[in-house]
Amino acid sequence: MTHVSTHSRIRTGTDDFYDLLVNSDVFVDKSLMIQALLDEPSKVILITRPRRWGKSLNMDMLRKFFEIEVDQEGNKLAEETRTNYLLFKGGSMDVGFNETKVLYPLKIASYPHVMKRQGQFPVILLNLKDVKGSSYQEIEEGIKDQIITLFSYHRYLSVHLAASGRLLDNAQKEKLQCYLDGKLYKNDLKQGLRFLSELLYKHFNQKVYILIDEYDTPINSSYIKFGSQSESFEEVLELFRGIFGSALKSNPYLEKGVITGILRIAKANLFSDLNNITEYTLLDEEFSSFYGFTQSEVDDLLSKVATQTEPAKIKDWYNGYTFGEEVIYNPWSMMQCLAHKGRLDYYWLDSGGTGLVDKALLTDSIQSDIQTLLSGKGLIRKLYKQLSLEKLTENKDLFYSLLVFSGYLNPMLVDDDPEDLKYILTIPNREVRGIYVERIIDWVGKQLRIAPSAYRDFIGLLLNQQLEPFVAQLRNYLLNATSYHDLSQEKDYHNLIGGLLAPLSNRYHITSNQETGYGRCDHLLFPKVGYGDWAMVIEHKLAASSNDLAATAQAGLEQIITKKYDAHLTTYAHIKKISRIALAFYGKKVALAYQMDELSGTGRNS
Repeated sequence: MTHVSTHSRIRTGTDDFYDLLVNSDVFVDKSLMIQALLDEPSKVILITRPRRWGKSLNMDMLRKFFEIEVDQEGNKLAEETRTNYLLFKGGSMDVGFNETKVLYPLKIASYPHVMKRQGQFPVILLNLKDVKGSSYQEIEEGIKDQIITLFSYHRYLSVHLAASGRLLDNAQKEKLQCYLDGKLYKNDLKQGLRFLSELLYKHFNQKVYILIDEYDTPINSSYIKFGSQSESFEEVLELFRGIFGSALKSNPYLEKGVITGILRIAKANLFSDLNNITEYTLLDEEFSSFYGFTQSEVDDLLSKVATQTEPAKIKDWYNGYTFGEEVIYNPWSMMQCLAHKGRLDYYWLDSGGTGLVDKALLTDSIQSDIQTLLSGKGLIRKLYKQLSLEKLTENKDLFYSLLVFSGYLNPMLVDDDPEDLKYILTIPNREVRGIYVERIIDWVGKQLRIAPSAYRDFIGLLLNQQLEPFVAQLRNYLLNATSYHDLSQEKDYHNLIGGLLAPLSNRYHITSNQETGYGRCDHLLFPKVGYGDWAMVIEHKLAASSNDLAATAQAGLEQIITKKYDAHLTTYAHIKKISRIALAFYGKKVALAYQMDELSGTGRNS
């Protein structure tokens, strides 16, 4: 029987593989990724996954597995003194302060042919997650700092190689010293990884693993900051094309390259010259189980850590992603939840957003789709593995591809025609749903110029059936916040009202333009069991003039009644009251007509 600890140490927020194994009592073993990488025939692979999904941790695991451990002079350590070897093979490890920790063998330790390769390769790990800036110069300085750090990590090379005239000529010795001293020009930055791989090969007589983590961070941040047509953005692209191309294309010192990021960016053409690269996205089966937690892995975690929350609720909040054939939990949220004794919260949202997604979610043209998603329905879309950033607002399929690959939607294949793959896209879980709710409240706030707290007070008037104060406040918001030209069509008002209602979908069933009675009602809002007994039928119409507002509202109310839009609501035992609400709009003006009924049995008392 497995012991459930009430005081387990749970390390969260670390990308250091050693730190996680030594300082955490629970750990999800993804070491079989090493075998999958060795079995992968491609020279270079690109793996894209959402933020906080274990990309950096897995990269550090690969580094710790393959990297040759050396002393300060660059001499290889004996196997019995290698720290990294113990991380995978298991054993008693000195962790300082006269303390030891017993490490258990990882799964990969059961594969002797793989373990032969542990600690046998030079490794270069370049992490670009912090390479951002408000100008091209700042980004260039950021990558310069990273390159200098890499050379400093292998400073022993200057002693061994520079002292050997047969390995480095005078020009190469001077070049190495420039990298160590930080005296670098743009071309030095482009050639840095290749030059370092050459030096490592000459020192160890072994080809090099090059790992590039968060490769797209500088590109995405530059696009948001500068725009796709700016000279600065083109400079950033040109710089990183040079870095990646020199390191990964026709590099005779390369054993294998692994690149990770969130997106594959089309216009950037960062890998256009590479004919040896294979990409694996979350749509692919390969490597799918090595990012995020499977159900069996979560079951194992829950058997070791005491929580105050039912597993079904944890699943509802953090499960729901289908990567390849696996249904996956968000690993960041899952570990944060366990660290907080099972408390459910918006951990992924609070860990920092993706500026590209946050910006896109406020686009007017997709608000009706967000309302559909929040109602629990799916969208059928074609997905693109390569994204053209400048066309995100023009092509909805590109936009939804961004949401899928960023972890905001779950894709399920519905049409496997290779020439026209279609997926049904849904919100994966309660946590991500909370992100959409926040963004749609932000959008409504932008339209009406109100803060989130004001929105909650405003929508509270509607939910409490204070209809006349609600419309009076709506009239005031329309008058002071919106442009007349933004309210020229009925769909503009439909989106606005739908946006007001959509955040309520956790407690209410909300339908829009759905057939009911003898027609299609604009909006039906009725509570889920346990969340009240008052339902609402809402119809809105455009008036021909301001003088027709009252008559148009009354006509809308009569339409609700005569077409029996509320007919099926009487079949719900928990619904006791119905409000029929008609809104008439003309520009920034609005009129209200309504009727409230109490239901008695199968009848209706007015």
